[in-house]
Amino acid sequence: MLLFHILLFYSQAEVCITATLGFCLKGVLMTVKKISYFRSNPSTKETITILDCGYHETLHGHYSAQKVVDHFVLHIIVSGKGTYQLREQTYHLQKNDCFVLFPHVPICYQSDPQDPWVYYWVGFDGRDALEIMQLCNITYQIPILHYESTIELANILKPLIDLNTASISDSYFALGQFYSLCSRLMQYNQNIKPLTRKEYYVSQAVSLIENSYFKNISVQSISDAVGLERTYLYRIFKEITGVTIQEYLTDLKLKRARYFLTNSDFSCADIAYYCGYLSEQYFSMAFKKKTGLSPSLYRQKALSDRSFHAKEE
Repeated sequence: MLLFHILLFYSQAEVCITATLGFCLKGVLMTVKKISYFRSNPSTKETITILDCGYHETLHGHYSAQKVVDHFVLHIIVSGKGTYQLREQTYHLQKNDCFVLFPHVPICYQSDPQDPWVYYWVGFDGRDALEIMQLCNITYQIPILHYESTIELANILKPLIDLNTASISDSYFALGQFYSLCSRLMQYNQNIKPLTRKEYYVSQAVSLIENSYFKNISVQSISDAVGLERTYLYRIFKEITGVTIQEYLTDLKLKRARYFLTNSDFSCADIAYYCGYLSEQYFSMAFKKKTGLSPSLYRQKALSDRSFHAKEE
């Protein structure tokens, strides 16, 4: 039996939807999920926009339904355990840990089969979103964070989940709660060793690449965005990362492509687009040069190997 309750309110300024979902089997509640959605008035031009906020008591071994999101999502674990996979790295998380989903990056997260996690989340976007996460010491390279008491953070989000009006004031209230939450995270991490000037610029370049690799960006556009002369950025980037900017960008695009080929049914044309290639032909040439296989043959081999290992098990 599915229990479903939803309140829907409309206005010209904002839409706020509050939903509670529960699944029951033989009278026993097995999962609870509460969500509030927000859509702010575009005329307000905030640098951060709160999109949704929620609470989820997951099932044992529950997998995330989403493979890619188009905005940032901060998760706050208040009990239980689970795993989060990002960029071929697996993180084992539990109570008092936080993790972030980054836009346009393949993701997978799963609750523990024996001790499923319970978490709160807030979805947000805007031109300052990436910088705010970096100030909280959450980056593409390290998308997780430990906090002394995530219950404290969850209490900041709880009022947002129960909002059921369409007033513009609720939108600003949600924004205020988000800034309060981020302030706690920044204060908790204020003793972290600061980056050197070179490391800071390279970090900015890496973040820009990670956040925009699917667009048609160039070394020059990256240099312009970071605010450094191209040859100087090129030199310090290779000095710190060991590869050139173009090599880093190409490797990232192809890594994303390999993930999509192995874990989705997207067409090669769609994958080329999602990974920032202007044409499927150019994508296929770059992919074959790097891996020795065309995208279609790589997918066939990956699926064949997976099937073979599954039979062995």
